[in-house]
Amino acid sequence: MMGDEPENPQGDRRMPTLLLVNKFYHDTGAAGGVGRYLVQEEEDLLQAGWTVVPFAMAEPESRPSEWSRYFVQARDYSRPRWGWDGLQDAASLLWNREAARKLDALLTRTRPDVAHLHNIYHHLSPSILGVLKRHRVPVVMTLHDLRLLCPAIHMLRDGKVCERCRGGRFHNAVLGRCVKNSLPASLLAALETFHQRARRLYVDQVDLFLCPSRFILDKYLEWGFPAAKLRHLPNFVDLEQWHPDRIPRREDPDAYLYFGRLSREKGLKTLLEAHRLWESGHQAGGDVPRPLTLLIAGEGPDETALRDRAQSLGIQAGEFLGTLDRPGLQQALGRCRFTVLPSECYENSPMAVLESLAAGLPVVGTDLGGIPEMISEGVTGFLAQPRDASSLCGALQSAATCAAETSLRARDWAEDHADRRRHMAELQEILTQSIGR
Repeated sequence: MMGDEPENPQGDRRMPTLLLVNKFYHDTGAAGGVGRYLVQEEEDLLQAGWTVVPFAMAEPESRPSEWSRYFVQARDYSRPRWGWDGLQDAASLLWNREAARKLDALLTRTRPDVAHLHNIYHHLSPSILGVLKRHRVPVVMTLHDLRLLCPAIHMLRDGKVCERCRGGRFHNAVLGRCVKNSLPASLLAALETFHQRARRLYVDQVDLFLCPSRFILDKYLEWGFPAAKLRHLPNFVDLEQWHPDRIPRREDPDAYLYFGRLSREKGLKTLLEAHRLWESGHQAGGDVPRPLTLLIAGEGPDETALRDRAQSLGIQAGEFLGTLDRPGLQQALGRCRFTVLPSECYENSPMAVLESLAAGLPVVGTDLGGIPEMISEGVTGFLAQPRDASSLCGALQSAATCAAETSLRARDWAEDHADRRRHMAELQEILTQSIGR
């Protein structure tokens, strides 16, 4: 979506050209937090004078771009196809020849100085890495999840954290049917992970991996990635969009909120059980505070099962809000004293936590993955043990009765640790340094 080379406000020297690569080139639906990051990265680098050339799948939702003719055919792997079409999908997932061919043409035309990769697996595939190497384009990649290590992404099996595939034992993902509880899907994902790991496609062809959490950095290090190629760059949140002044706060908030994907790894069944324990404990008398209303916003494969579970548990104060846009989410946050993220998998640096803290709401989260890096007990929120309804119930009650100062501390933490301008300044420094290597 760039035109002529931008003027450099600091002189005549040409500002760098960035190749910005992600399977999605938008911030809607499945693009999620990575899509929001990509859009903001492009906006900020353009404002700083960079030329930005996107490379992604061609989708109706994609942002306008003069380079869209180089985009790759979109494939929907959430709906497996059979026969010849299915074989083509499987081959493309392992090694997308179209992506390599089109990227080669794009690089010849644009000659970028550096590439920043986000999520390329499945839809673009590591086929593009060799193309970047041939064109001598330095490659920086942000590790948004554990997909380069785990065929099922979440390192979760039978509801528990699982690292059985460590050391190249990817057959465990097939035995456990870890991908969609499907033998064919698990086999294909295991083959893909074995293929890229055995050939060291990412390790040898990416110059630097950026890790949004120290947990993710340590996990990749444990699984054999070289320390010299791993760098911690914390995620950011738009502090203006999520300023407390933009939240229509009620004088007496009567709820708490989960917002995100409704899927098994998020621990929502445990959350419903914890909320029911809170209600029954209050009904039994004693020192249990009055339960707040549980609000659940989002959509996902477990939505129907969660609604059924809430009904079977007899939850009295609970509401499913569906998918909310940002204004709707801010309205919901205005009803709340805190938010909750009861994940039972390794989270990286979840945007839900950052957005809550920026809005001045403390967070109840599980003591797992990157979440504890953002939650200081009793300061910015409270931690609970994963898959433990009793522990979670106690954390919810602590958050419901915490002092008003916790809200100020939550916002202070976001300003100190997740400022967008500081993040983008450091990112530009990293990208610029990569050009000279």
